[in-house]
Amino acid sequence: MLLTPTLSKRVLEDGLEVYTFYKYSEISKLLHAKHTYIGAKVFSQLSKHALVPFAKEFENQDIFVLPIDDHVRSGYSHSAVLAKGISGYILPIYGALRAKNRIRYSGQKLSTRQKNRRDFKLTCRGGIDVILLDDIVTTGNTLTEAKNCCEKANINVLFAITLADARE
Repeated sequence: MLLTPTLSKRVLEDGLEVYTFYKYSEISKLLHAKHTYIGAKVFSQLSKHALVPFAKEFENQDIFVLPIDDHVRSGYSHSAVLAKGISGYILPIYGALRAKNRIRYSGQKLSTRQKNRRDFKLTCRGGIDVILLDDIVTTGNTLTEAKNCCEKANINVLFAITLADARE
């Protein structure tokens, strides 16, 4: 069936577990819609089909979702749209994990990603449990950097969720 998510887990080098719902090749055209005017609708539907059933498992727990760099560009933030989709089950903390580096990583080579770290700024209180949320895991560098930033602020990162894994 079209858009039927298949939950899988990838463990990054630092031990961070990343749960994904699609192979990148299955939804790459939909993911690239984030650069178009219909992107918010596409990401809303992807959240509804993949993330919401997963998020229901965490309802009524004292856990927050932390969207990666939910800075608004081109009218909306794709990570904020994903977080809004699950907000009935896991409370998002918007605007708390922002990249100071504004370089776009979409379509860039690994060397560019490695030379230009996100340099996250965190603006939420410590002593909480969070799930990191992003659209794609490629190298894992962004999620690892976000996790390290959270841990320095005494925030416990339980795991990360993304729509797709670029490693197939």
